Amino acid sequence: MQSHRTATQSHCKAGPASKIGAMTDLPALAERLLTDLCERHPIGIVPRLVWKRLRVTAGLAYYRQGAIALSSILIDSLERLETTLRHEYAHLMAYRRAGRRGFGHGEAWRAAMRELGEEPKVRHAYEVVRNNARQEVAYDCQRCGAILTRRRILPKRRKYVHAACGGALRLRHVRRLTD
Repeated sequence: MQSHRTATQSHCKAGPASKIGAMTDLPALAERLLTDLCERHPIGIVPRLVWKRLRVTAGLAYYRQGAIALSSILIDSLERLETTLRHEYAHLMAYRRAGRRGFGHGEAWRAAMRELGEEPKVRHAYEVVRNNARQEVAYDCQRCGAILTRRRILPKRRKYVHAACGGALRLRHVRRLTD
């Protein structure tokens, strides 16, 4: 399962996109847009649309399942719906046409985006709300003494080394940042 952030320019016939008032309008509109994409650019399947509460990612393409997930939080206008849906549909087009070589944002995906009339941009520029850090984790490098900080503890049962010097890392502390 691959995930992809989305961004492209829309060429909607309806003109400038406006905020869509009720979120209940979006699923029906998305289904109509997807049906249109499938008719104009057939890929042998009709992808299943799923709405998820994604806070940073606007959409995801599930290659093997033939499905597209859209963010019910970030997709709040016709323009965002169209650009994200085309971006994710291009992933499925690339995969269906090129197999494993169609994964990601490679040449097969870029060609699919151009076929859909879109500029092949990888990431969206929508404002997002990110999680606040809940903890700080620090590790000591046993060779050079550097202190490395992270947001999450490294998985256990593995050995980690400092990329700069190759020294072994040892957990220094886990500090809670929020109450």
